[in-house]
Amino acid sequence: MDWSAYAHEQGLGREVGENLVRAKQLSRGPHLTTGDLLRALVRDTGHAGTACAALGLTAERVEHPLEELAVTPEPLVLQGPKELSGPLASVILHVQDEGNLLGLQTTGSLLLALRPDRLDVTAGPADPLDSPGHGELALEMLGIERLRLRAAVLEAIARSHPDTRDWEARAEGFLRLSRFHMAYPYPGETEPPSAHSEANEEAARLPAMAAHYLQASEEDLKWLGSALYDERKKWFVVRLVRLTESVHPKLLEPLICAAIYEQDPSRNRHFVDAAVRGVGLAQVHERLLWYMRQGVDAEKAGAMRALYWCPPPDADSVKETARGLLDAFQRETDLDVRRTALTKLAGIDWRAMDSGLRSRLAEVLRLAAAHPDVYIRHRADAIRAELRGVIS
Repeated sequence: MDWSAYAHEQGLGREVGENLVRAKQLSRGPHLTTGDLLRALVRDTGHAGTACAALGLTAERVEHPLEELAVTPEPLVLQGPKELSGPLASVILHVQDEGNLLGLQTTGSLLLALRPDRLDVTAGPADPLDSPGHGELALEMLGIERLRLRAAVLEAIARSHPDTRDWEARAEGFLRLSRFHMAYPYPGETEPPSAHSEANEEAARLPAMAAHYLQASEEDLKWLGSALYDERKKWFVVRLVRLTESVHPKLLEPLICAAIYEQDPSRNRHFVDAAVRGVGLAQVHERLLWYMRQGVDAEKAGAMRALYWCPPPDADSVKETARGLLDAFQRETDLDVRRTALTKLAGIDWRAMDSGLRSRLAEVLRLAAAHPDVYIRHRADAIRAELRGVIS
């Protein structure tokens, strides 16, 4: 198979094609695997090769774990070219997303797609094609963690696309040229608009901005924290957080507040996801619950909306969330808070709740049925119909 042509057909760019060709030359079996790709990337002359060198990944060093892993099955070919292993097919699916996030398609995106200790914001059913292959497992065996890998790639790209401006100028350039689309399409949009050369150049500087973010001084953190409360600049900061998957402790609260104050119930997800990738689900969920209980009215409603993207990390958290929503409807007077609480109550699996919580829900629905607001009455009727036989 012509792997260079395949990369071109998939829109992955020349550099990715060159590495697939090299991987095939180094391959020792009938299927192209993630181990073959890792062999190619440590020999890369671009960003991936620079990052591998910084991490101490040499051709000799990766060979031993790859030899050990060769006895385990990787192929699992269910779709795509039959010469491509399942795990490598999954990696290639992620390459373009990583490139879009970085701001340019590069071998660095190919290396990031071989991500050890994979991080999923929301758990879903296991996909056999998405199981780690030899390349990912070898990186884990060598102690190359996800954040170290990301930082090395960002530093490698920053060398070729440096950025020496101050934060205000960096943010303005990004916001003026990207119009948010390069990172965050508006609802209903599936593809970002074509970027002109100046926008492409600005996008290529994103890794350098992210590298600055990782080395932020106290003065830098002060600017970044304030920017997260700004309706425009917050999109610049959250892009850096997402690029690095790292949240400084001083930025966690402003990031969560950015999610809470974002009025679009779809776009608030970007701040929630970035926070979860940085500090984990449990900590973000705990802070959102606190704002739902202790915040001002606008914060309470915003926290409830943000919780949609931050599922409870365990069974106790599910009950605590249900309790908080019931309290909000029964004790609060703000209409938006009560509407939002009732909407979120509809998304809970009440069949798994104890009888005490189900009794409280029945009381809430009785109150809602007599409420003057038509939305609340309608929502209560829908919940009652859905839970017929579960609550009295």
